[in-house]
Parts: sequence; structure tokens; C-alpha cells
Amino acid sequence: EAGRFSQSRMLAAARRGASASPHGPGMHPHTLLSDSAPDSSSDAPTLESLPPELIAAIGAHVKLPWLGRFACCCAAVAGAVRQAEEAWAAVWASLTGGVAPAPLGARAAVRSLLTLDQAHWRSLPGSSGEAPDWRQHGCVLTCSGGTRLILFGGRDGRRFFCDTWACDLASGAWVRVAAHSDARCPSPRCFNSDSGGGRVLRSGEEEWAVLHGGLCAPGYRDSQTWLLGPLSHPPKEWSWLPASPPDHVEGAAPVARFHHTLTLLPRREAAGDDSLALLGGHDRTISPLLDLRLFSLRHASLPRKASGVAAASVSVGWSSSTHVLGPAPSPRAFHSAAHYDHPAAGRGLLLACCGLGPAAGGEEVFAALDDTWAFDLSSGRWLELAARLPHGFARSRAALAVSRDRLLLAGGCRARAAALATYLPLTPGPAFDDVWLLDLRRGLLPSELGLRPAAVSAWERCVLPHERAHRTPHANATAGTLHGGAVVLVLGGHDTFLSPLADEAVDSFGDLADEQAWALHETEAIVVGERPERTEARLCTRGAPHSCGEGGASPSRRQLVGGARMLVQGLETQAHINGSIGTVVSRASGSADGRVDLALGPPHSKSISIRCQHLRPSRSEARGGMPTIAAPGGGGDGSALWVISPVERAAGEGRAAEAPSNRRVAVSCISVLPQPEHEGSA
Repeated sequence: EAGRFSQSRMLAAARRGASASPHGPGMHPHTLLSDSAPDSSSDAPTLESLPPELIAAIGAHVKLPWLGRFACCCAAVAGAVRQAEEAWAAVWASLTGGVAPAPLGARAAVRSLLTLDQAHWRSLPGSSGEAPDWRQHGCVLTCSGGTRLILFGGRDGRRFFCDTWACDLASGAWVRVAAHSDARCPSPRCFNSDSGGGRVLRSGEEEWAVLHGGLCAPGYRDSQTWLLGPLSHPPKEWSWLPASPPDHVEGAAPVARFHHTLTLLPRREAAGDDSLALLGGHDRTISPLLDLRLFSLRHASLPRKASGVAAASVSVGWSSSTHVLGPAPSPRAFHSAAHYDHPAAGRGLLLACCGLGPAAGGEEVFAALDDTWAFDLSSGRWLELAARLPHGFARSRAALAVSRDRLLLAGGCRARAAALATYLPLTPGPAFDDVWLLDLRRGLLPSELGLRPAAVSAWERCVLPHERAHRTPHANATAGTLHGGAVVLVLGGHDTFLSPLADEAVDSFGDLADEQAWALHETEAIVVGERPERTEARLCTRGAPHSCGEGGASPSRRQLVGGARMLVQGLETQAHINGSIGTVVSRASGSADGRVDLALGPPHSKSISIRCQHLRPSRSEARGGMPTIAAPGGGGDGSALWVISPVERAAGEGRAAEAPSNRRVAVSCISVLPQPEHEGSA
């Protein structure tokens, strides 16, 4: 307070490196307090005498790398920083914008977050009561602060579903909701190319699940919008309500489409409303679209039950943002979108990049795109960023997320070669296995009109530490964020390595079959550093999500082909190899449980001979077994990402009366913090 503790002087002293001080590496503690010679009087302040409150203040204002260097100035300060929970709580807040989990402690939480050494999968115990049949391409949402899961619809290959289920994520118990005989509900449908099918929106103190579009029958999609809720009530009181546009609004219903994006735009005020942005896609004629539609419950007359009778519908529609001034992106599908709050301008943005559509100045209708755009939600203007991917790196079907003011782009695929694109133009080309970063604070600058694109901005290739991540090419992957965007998870997606004659793996709409889907143990956790070269990454192979068969099925003879990726598990004599990913070099002739030569990736980087029973394939052989990733709600704490996958029903396990399937839905989650001891070992 007297000006003697100067942050700039502390940083300058910490930067100057080691000296011969008896206090250890760094400058003498007095040097941090004054530019003059050290004061030898007995009342001169020293770093050893700093109170914990000041250490906490330092932790709140000094960037994380310099906080560590400052702690090197003397042993006393190092010990104070290590033990001061307030300082570590401030570091956690600077990284995530939230409060560190109480059972774990801020120091352990920061360490787990930055090293990713505790990233793991965890499976919920199976429900002893009724549970939904397994289905793929259902709409799966999290709500109620990340404590419940909602499942609607889906398809099992023979039939479409229209049932709705809620799962208590604390116990794993399922309950069927909105199942009254006189209740209205959406028609049976699935969401194989519909960006998950919906999101959970907050309006004041209420939450509602919003469902849009979907595949109702082979070759037919509609543009209906439905609401489920209110989700703050017990699940048995939830009901479906169709959203109908107000009478004075014409053409408010969006065009039926697929291969579009649905992006949640969180509210900026606690009493405000979330919004849902629908962008691009293909229409019924497989022509790319551009129109941007926004959906919010801000002006909706949400129903209230009276005398046991609920309202028939909700009067609310989609607002159109197609008539905007200035330039706009070209029509596209298979693009990527994300939400970003610009801290300097205080404005919300919808970011969109890449995709498949007409290239500028070109004649191709289905060209891979390399541009990046931002839609200013306050001014209603599109802004084209100067950053473009380098030549040869244009792509579609990429994963996109915002992490610490940086836009992270992962995977995707090229457009199909021109010689093969005449009869199946939507078929994906070779997939990428790269990660790119774009600094949004430098790419978008404040101006009198709100924001303007910087004259110079560029994507930076992020070279991940190969000793910890054995990467795979992903297309259609999902990028989820945890802890306020501090961690990005890239999971799911497909491998597009196809021979020219393997068109049976892709349908006429460019959607890949389940056999091309990557398993969940190929999930990659990424922590973005201040510079691309300081980015940390790790494959999440610890623990195991639910899958068909106990502990995961061993690979079949068809899967043991050269180059196939396998997860090593269950070894006792070489336990340090468990969790490694390798590729099959060759296999011994004879039975499928013989030995296989496996080339392990980093950090082991060696070949081993291993039995098939200790391997788990990275790609599924069975149709209809691809997991579905839950879309997070706006009110969730963002500490875990939830996934549903199929498991075989146990003998005597509860099931729906009309269920012909012997597989049920199972729930798993992935997190990067250690599992609290009170949660057990489920």
C-alpha cells in the first residue's frame, strides 16, 4: 500500500535469474522491495515476513508462470505459496473463472488441470429398475447443473423411438418422463446429422430442453421445435410442448435441414435468457444454406399448469438474421461453430469456420473451405477474420472450441478428390490429425462500432507433445470443454481412411458408418498454454467407459489387420504399459487369442508381443454401437463430459415391456480431476 511492493519490480527481479544469495535461486528478497541498496535496519520488510493475505493478492494478479518464478526467490515464500490455499484458489480462478472443488483443494486441482495426469473415465452403476433400450443417434442433454441426463428418440436400425427418459447421475437410476397417454410429444425421430438435435436453455430461474428437427423417416426431415420442462420440477412433472411462431410473424420456421450446427449462446446476466443459434446446413435438395436463426425464450409465454391441465403450445419462434449489412460467409454445411465472449468489447460472438460449400471465385459447389467468421450478436454484423488456414489445409467436419481466448480447431477432413467426387460429392476425403490455434483477442479488436477484424491474424499449428499423445485422424469429432474452457476434450468422430471402392461405408449424404467410428479411449485432453509449444495433451485411457461385454470386447480376427489401432489393458507383469496405444504389425496364425506383434506409440515407442485378451480395438465392428455424447447445459458446472453407450442387460434386469432388444443404455463420464473418495469405485 505504501508503494514498496511493486508488481513490476517483483517480476523484474524474478526474471533476472539466479544469484549467489543464501536465500537460494533468484535475487535477494530485499531487491524486490526497492531499487536502492538493501536496508539493513531491523524493521526493513522481507519476503519471509509477507502475510498470507499478500501472497493471495500476488497469486491473484501475477500470471501463473511468473508466480512460480517468484516463489523461487526464497524458501520462505516458496513454502508460503505452496501452503497458501488462497493463492492456489486465485490461480484456479484465473485458469477456469470458477471456484476450486472443496474436497480436492485448489493446489491439487491446479496440478491435475495442468498436467492432465488424473484424466480418467468413470462408469455409473447399472440401474436395477427400468432402463431405456439402447439406441443410436438419440438427443442426449445434461441439465439441472450437471446432475441429470435427458434422452429422447434415436434409432436401433429397425425402428425410430419417441420415448423420453431422465437419468439421475448420482445413482444411475433411469425414469421415463412425459409418458402420459394423453400427452403430446415429438414424433419418432433420430439425430444422425443434426448437431445433437437440441440444447438446454435457461430463462430466468427455469430450464427447458429445446429440440429441433431430426430424421423422422428415411429421407424425411421436418423443422419442428419442441420444449420439454420445466426441468427445475421433478421429472415426473415434465411435459412436451410444441413451439409455434406468434401470429404476427411470418416465415419464422427455419427450412428443414441437416449437417448444420446448433450452438448454445449463454446468457450474460443471471436473470437473462440463453439463446440457440442454428447456422447453415443442407436442405432437402442437398444445397448448402447460409441463414442464421436464433431461438430464445425471452419473449415466450411459458405455460403454467392449472387444474392439472397444461398449455397446448408455447408461442415463440425463430428470429431471422439473414438480412445483414456488409459481407457474409458463403453457404456451407459440415462447418464448425462455437460461442465466444470478447472480454475487451463485452460482446458475444458466434464463430464459424471451414465447412463444405462453394469456394470464392471457384466453380466447385462442394469445396473445402478455409475461412473464419464472427457474427456480432449485438450489432448483427458478420466480421471476416484475416486468419485463413494455409494452402492445402482447408477442411470440413472439424472439431471447434474456445479455450482461454483462443479458438482451437482439431481434425476434420479434406474434400474428396475431383476424380471421385462426380457421383458422391459429399463423401469425405482423407482426415487430418492436426490441431490449430487462433488468438481471438488479437484477431478481433475493439472499435467505435464494437469490434473490427485485425489487419493481420493467423492460425498457428499446435505441435502437441508426442511423448504423451499418440494422435489419430478424426472427422466429425466433438470438442467439449471442461472447467470454463481450461481443458478441451476431442472425442468421438470417424476415421475416413477408405479405399476408392469402399463407398458402402458412406451413404449418399456423406455420413460415415459406425465401423469407421473411433472408440472412447481415443479421447484426447488438451490444455492450451500461453504459446502453442506449451500446450499439454494426453490420451484419456485411464479407467474405462461402458461397452458391450465385460471390460470391453477382445478384437476379432477381422480387426487384427496390419495398422489397426489397439488399446493395451489388463497386463500384470508389465503394468506400466497398460493404457498405451499401439498398431498391429502382424499376428500369429491360428486362433484369434494367439499372440500379436504390436508397435507401441510414444512414450514407449517399441514393439511387443501380446495376447489378444489384453487388447481392445479402437474401432467397433458391430453396427449400431457408436456412443452418443451429451450436449452440456448452460447451467452445468462443466467438470465432466457425459456419454451413453450400449451394454448387455444382466439376467433379470428390469426392461420396458415392449423392449425386444437385449442391450440397454449405460452412462459414463470423463473428467480430469481425481475422483472424490466418497464416490466409491463405481
